[in-house]
Amino acid sequence: MTTDERVQETGRPGRRPTVVTAAVVIWAVVLVVRVVTLSVASVQLAQDEFGGWSIAVIGWVLGVGICALLAWATLLVWRGSGTARVWLGVMGALAVVNAVVAVVVGSATWLTLESVAVVAAAVLLFLPSARPWFPRVERRPRVQEPRTIGWDPQTGERITEPRGAVDPR
Repeated sequence: MTTDERVQETGRPGRRPTVVTAAVVIWAVVLVVRVVTLSVASVQLAQDEFGGWSIAVIGWVLGVGICALLAWATLLVWRGSGTARVWLGVMGALAVVNAVVAVVVGSATWLTLESVAVVAAAVLLFLPSARPWFPRVERRPRVQEPRTIGWDPQTGERITEPRGAVDPR
């Protein structure tokens, strides 16, 4: 199958744009770092006397679950999903807020780099060179409702113009 045939069949180019590949790799690295950080923090929390293992396990499961959802969205972007692209863009916007708050409050650490990486990945997905990988879904034609020309004074029902009537304006 040639590249032109693939474009006609799927609406996408034959090769994945480099910016999409770079964004997916950035997301993968961020998610691996996040899972490792969650695991270390959970072990440290479990060793504290305050929460014990129950809170540590619940936090770890929730954190890894969110990372799994983001990994799934990343895989969908790899395959060309425009919806997953939008959701990862939303996560990038939230990462901007997170980074700005961390800098303003003065609590920026090396983990702030994670937010910067997520923002970079989100921006890469919306560059013009990435657009062909995410084909536009054609909209279905909407059913044209007949135009209301008045209301019946006796019954209160709507009076519409007959189908196929031409607007005199």
